[in-house]
Amino acid sequence: MRRLIVWGAGTLGRRVARQWVLAGGKAIAVTQTTHRHADLVQHGIEPWLDSPESILTTEDMLLLALPGHKTQQQAVERLQQTGNSVPFRTVFISVTGYYGVIPTETVINEKTPVGQDKRALSIANAEKQFVDWGGDRGVIMRAGGLYCPTRGPAHAIAKRGAPRPGPANKTMALIHYDDLATVLINAFQHDNPHSVYVTVTPPCPTRGEFFVEACEQLALPAPIFTDPLSNPPIQYDITRLRQELLPNPAYPDWRSALGSSRI
Repeated sequence: MRRLIVWGAGTLGRRVARQWVLAGGKAIAVTQTTHRHADLVQHGIEPWLDSPESILTTEDMLLLALPGHKTQQQAVERLQQTGNSVPFRTVFISVTGYYGVIPTETVINEKTPVGQDKRALSIANAEKQFVDWGGDRGVIMRAGGLYCPTRGPAHAIAKRGAPRPGPANKTMALIHYDDLATVLINAFQHDNPHSVYVTVTPPCPTRGEFFVEACEQLALPAPIFTDPLSNPPIQYDITRLRQELLPNPAYPDWRSALGSSRI
């Protein structure tokens, strides 16, 4: 196995690095502080502070898993400015917010055009920066909202005491941290992955379905919704993901995002 460098060793990055080490590979986790270093070493992961420019080679695998698309873009810009050669394969974590609000689309896949709202265009710009640098060695994962027992929308509701108001018929794209970690490992090991994957686990609930059930489970007041969207709820076509990287998700039902969310 090639060496894996994980830039952004948060909840997702640490999972991927641990899986890589358990499979017999070497993993380096790049962090901004040292407070997680002891835990990384305990799991056989080598910690590295700040950024990976000085250690990155063309034989490495690189996961860009920093928080937020703008931070991801800044990391790519840093690699470009320092003149680093592109590693053997780089995976860039993007988000389904790339699609924004598209009134004419009800089914979204990898070929669906970018949305035209400000956030969608900003995400698209970050992806373009990555493609300009990584070329055909890069893979983009447009991931849905991540969750596990201590993170995700239900946990946020439990902490806040209520969901934020919004349209009940807006689709929530979700995927468990463990399933996305599996997707990433498989993308690194795939002989010839596609350049983009929609990375969610349908069926995806609407905000109405999710928040009503979450509030009932948490014994919170019923959620408040704003005016509905004019277009019907979006569905995600993940045929490519299922065929190549995640045929059998460990968490195929969105209701698993409701579990263990009481704080």
